[in-house]
Amino acid sequence: MKPQQNLKVLSLLILSSLNLTAQKSMVMTKISEPIVIDGKVDEAVWNKVPLLGVSQKVPNAGAPPTQLTELRLAYDNEYLYLSGRMFDTDPEKMVLNSKKRDDFSENTEWMGFLIDSYNDRENSLGFFVTPHGSRLDMAIANDAQGPTAFNLSWNSYWDAAATRDDRGWFAEIRIPFTTLPFEVIDGKVTMGITTWRYYARNDETDIFPPRDLSTGSSFRPSLTQRFTFTDIDQRKPIHITPYVLGGMANTQVHTQGDASYHNEQQLKKEIGIDAKVALGSNATLDLTVNTDFAQVEVDDQQVNLTRLNLFFPEKRLFFQERASLFEFNFGNSDRIFHSRRIGIVNGQQTRIYGGARAYGRFGTWETGVLNMQTGPQGNIDSENFSVFRVRKRVLNENSTIGVILTNRTDFKGRYNTVYGFDATLRVHKQNYLSMRLAQSVTDENNDPFSSLDQTKYFIELSKRSQEGFTYTINYGRAGNAYEPGIGFEHRPDFSQLNHVFSYNMFPEEKSKISQHGPYLMGGLTWGNSHGKLETRNTHLGYNVLTKLGWTYDIRVQSDEEQLFSPLTLPGSIEVAPGKYPFTSVFASVTTNSANRLSYFLGAGTGNFYDGQKNTLWVAPFLNVTPDFIVEASYSHNQLNFGNQSKKVNVVLTQLKMLYTFSTKLTVNAFIQHNSVSKTYLGSIRLRYNPREGDDFYFVFNGDINEDRFRNELTLPVSNGSTIFLKYSKTFHF
Repeated sequence: MKPQQNLKVLSLLILSSLNLTAQKSMVMTKISEPIVIDGKVDEAVWNKVPLLGVSQKVPNAGAPPTQLTELRLAYDNEYLYLSGRMFDTDPEKMVLNSKKRDDFSENTEWMGFLIDSYNDRENSLGFFVTPHGSRLDMAIANDAQGPTAFNLSWNSYWDAAATRDDRGWFAEIRIPFTTLPFEVIDGKVTMGITTWRYYARNDETDIFPPRDLSTGSSFRPSLTQRFTFTDIDQRKPIHITPYVLGGMANTQVHTQGDASYHNEQQLKKEIGIDAKVALGSNATLDLTVNTDFAQVEVDDQQVNLTRLNLFFPEKRLFFQERASLFEFNFGNSDRIFHSRRIGIVNGQQTRIYGGARAYGRFGTWETGVLNMQTGPQGNIDSENFSVFRVRKRVLNENSTIGVILTNRTDFKGRYNTVYGFDATLRVHKQNYLSMRLAQSVTDENNDPFSSLDQTKYFIELSKRSQEGFTYTINYGRAGNAYEPGIGFEHRPDFSQLNHVFSYNMFPEEKSKISQHGPYLMGGLTWGNSHGKLETRNTHLGYNVLTKLGWTYDIRVQSDEEQLFSPLTLPGSIEVAPGKYPFTSVFASVTTNSANRLSYFLGAGTGNFYDGQKNTLWVAPFLNVTPDFIVEASYSHNQLNFGNQSKKVNVVLTQLKMLYTFSTKLTVNAFIQHNSVSKTYLGSIRLRYNPREGDDFYFVFNGDINEDRFRNELTLPVSNGSTIFLKYSKTFHF
């Protein structure tokens, strides 16, 4: 097809989206009688509230629930309520494996709802409760598409309770309207809501509004049912959270000329404060002074077996609120704004003096601004980081365009500024067109219009459905001088064409299989400077999902890497420049997580440059009791390079243990072993959370060197450790 014909077809698709009609809104029941959140669902007013028409999505879409399920939604001036009567004909067999807070898995029963409070059909907040009364809250972005769509680090203020008896289990959830961002239009508020019960014994999802398997994730905000509210609380309180911290940091330091390491101790005494101020019902201002993230869980260890940069996700709480608004990615981990670039230098945390963030929605417009100031560290001066973001809904309820501006400067002449334009358009049914364009300007390269060197662009066409043939095709290019100062790039100076094709089939109700089908995925990457192919990937596989919750996958991979400079792999393996074709096979199985013991098992073998790589990955998950959970991961890559007479085992081992004394008091331990760095890393974290916003933490982090005598200079037993206590309390005004 000629380029002119391509443009004509694309234009017709975009114009056709104008004819899409909006979903009708339902009027939710408003109540005046008080409801006690005790999980009993025994108030007489609940019987006056209409039942939601719950039906199965999994395993038999559209069928009635196998167990009687009564879900009801109601509201008053101050709160949004969800009640559930989850009857069970055999309650002794109820799956109650976990009491963990924010446990986003299928190893226990749960019920709850998803709230698209802005009614933007893209973002939502989730609130869920288990029969134990354990809670899960999270933020969902980008219509639940992509690896960063689910943010479990998000927390807010709400209540829930649950009870059990010989009839089943019962629960109530209460969300203050002061917790939800929303917009009042003509005295009314419209929100999208999806409610459901997860019946773990059958791996069954009972949901309202009705869905079938072809719609994909149950968490998609674009598929929620709209509800209309009137006369609700538009008051937004001010939350002020001061903290105090005390502890000790030990670091082993070697000074040139010394025969050994010596210990340096630093007493840590910190105070700081965070504040959340409402600017009306649809906008919020967050403030922070002497920002601290000492209680954040340590990163998972990674070993790099590629030429690409490693990506680590953001876990710090301050950057979680409305994080989706500041998202500007290029189909993978590449992005203009990655908040981990703020306050982390060369993997080490540096002081954040403070900052502010404001965000809100105004009709079809959504805007956000962030500014943070960090302290100096080593040869890095104190720096200022700022982000400005605007998006607008266009054409239809699932389409947006936007701009972003980021800036990083030390106010001494060095700066990095990036500006970009993006668009996500629903062009026909579940077919989406996404476009991104960005340019960077620095104190050394400040003429972005002279060439494409300082430019990155990306275009993608995809089908957000699981029925029949689905696809994702994208093309992108990053110039050799493109540099996102507060972003992330997995490689520099490249052009890339990627694709994912799949065909999904849904057998009849009597089948033991709920979904299966083949897929083809891969891509081509060229270096811009030399115009030669650097990477080729082609993966052909088949995926099977059973109605008992097991997933099977097998794929054959044909890859190629062309190196233009030597590559060093773990174990001092040197790969010379040249072209290296790979052929390999990989298979995996994931068991039903509702079992007390569940696991992921994957294995593969094949060529790896001019050697061979054998991979084994085991990840068991054991609910010893509902109070005690053990989670492990063992990743073993064996590299055989006979031409260099080298055989290297790259092993990462993780062990996580969580003990839940109550829904308010938990302690967890996280132990990791990295065979490349030859270190054991450990972390212990005790948290007492009497109510949302009030926290007491005891945290210990440290490491141990596995082989202290591997270097000429004997290494210390430990490179360093920290121990501290932190207390924060939220005041509401």
